[in-house]
Amino acid sequence: MPRDDPPGWRRVLADDFTGRSLDTARWGAYEGEPGGDPGGWWDPSHVVVRDGVANLETYRDRRFGNRWVSGGMSSAHGLRQTYGKYLVRFRVDRGDGVQAILLLWPSYDTSSGAEIDFAENGGGNRDHVSATLHYGSGRQIQRSVDADFTRWHVAGVEWTPGRVAYTLDGRTWAVVRSSGVPATPMELDAQTQAGTCGDPDQPCPDARTPRRVTMQIDWVVAYRRR
Repeated sequence: MPRDDPPGWRRVLADDFTGRSLDTARWGAYEGEPGGDPGGWWDPSHVVVRDGVANLETYRDRRFGNRWVSGGMSSAHGLRQTYGKYLVRFRVDRGDGVQAILLLWPSYDTSSGAEIDFAENGGGNRDHVSATLHYGSGRQIQRSVDADFTRWHVAGVEWTPGRVAYTLDGRTWAVVRSSGVPATPMELDAQTQAGTCGDPDQPCPDARTPRRVTMQIDWVVAYRRR
């Protein structure tokens, strides 16, 4: 985890997951059906903190009729802010049909269509992530960067008025300037999500998918402009 704050930024959230469970003053765990994905499901038991890592686990869960169930977590309990800088050290297992996403999500007005996905991979060998600014009625601006995300990397985003900059391991790899950049409070979310079987746009896990697919988060730091 970075020891010093970047120039012009003040640390407002930091977690290296050294406890035995999520710090509920900072994080909430997802529960229930993902919006727009009737085949998926989230449950807090699929967020497991162990050995200094938060594990977001996707696997068939007999408690839910043997369906694929995933884990997700949100900073809504501890941090909602307009603009900021966010860094997340993470890795994710290979696995067809299991998405892994780091994103900023609107805290209050979800009808605006605003969303900043700063590291998203839809499944498979994890050889890239996309970063997508969503805004308006289905509008988006997307960029992509290649790397082996089964290994540890630090993904980040700097969100400032009219601008988002995406970083990987301390290097800015894309900058988007747009009037669609949100200007309302957002929270930091991390999630895995199994796709919907029968939906070609959200393929579900198949015979090639490991029995358990995990996104691991080593630490998280968030900043606010000084």
